[in-house]
Amino acid sequence: MYHAVDRIPEGARSPRNYVPPDDFGAQLELLARLGYQTISFSEWLGYRDHGQSIPARPIILTFDDGYRSVWERAWPLLKRFGFSATVFLISSFIGKTNVWDDPGTALEPLLGTREILEMRDAGIGFGSHTHTHPPLTTIPPERVLDELRTSRATLERVLGAPVGVLCYPYGKQNATVRALAREAGFQAGVIARRRLNSVRTDCFRLTRIPIDHRMTLARLRWTLARLRWLHYA
Repeated sequence: MYHAVDRIPEGARSPRNYVPPDDFGAQLELLARLGYQTISFSEWLGYRDHGQSIPARPIILTFDDGYRSVWERAWPLLKRFGFSATVFLISSFIGKTNVWDDPGTALEPLLGTREILEMRDAGIGFGSHTHTHPPLTTIPPERVLDELRTSRATLERVLGAPVGVLCYPYGKQNATVRALAREAGFQAGVIARRRLNSVRTDCFRLTRIPIDHRMTLARLRWTLARLRWLHYA
């Protein structure tokens, strides 16, 4: 689980949203050396539901919010190591900035349609991060459903392809939100919790390892081993 791949701006109120490009590249190099291969959510669901083949050590790299740094800095590094990723977009903010963040937060440019389509054509996947990024557990169910349906429809028009995976803003979700996500047509949803996913994991609570600027290579390797993502670390 990544956000922006960039230097931390001076006075940033959310420094945990940043991973410096050199650190990101080193993390990808470690994953490649350890034998990880990236897959898409469609491949994971195909494995889970239909027993389709996936690599022996699969991993899904995800980026929340759709910062333009994903295109500028992360994507060249992903290509270098032959990795794919999934980017979760806020449909009403495509081509804009992260104005949903706290006042005083450094505004960051977000991916525009051109960058999104360029990455789509090269195999990068995209999912929904809702339409306006509200905490879904704090708004009425009818608004939750509108957020999800509007986002999914908007992104499918942009991408020209189905959008089946949801990332809950701020990780806020509960049984009602998950049921509404299903009703809106999603197949899966992701949260941020250090756990290993298996075929028994609730598809609307797929876990991810949060990565920020404090993640050293030793800590990443230890985390993978501790969670049994890496048996011989």
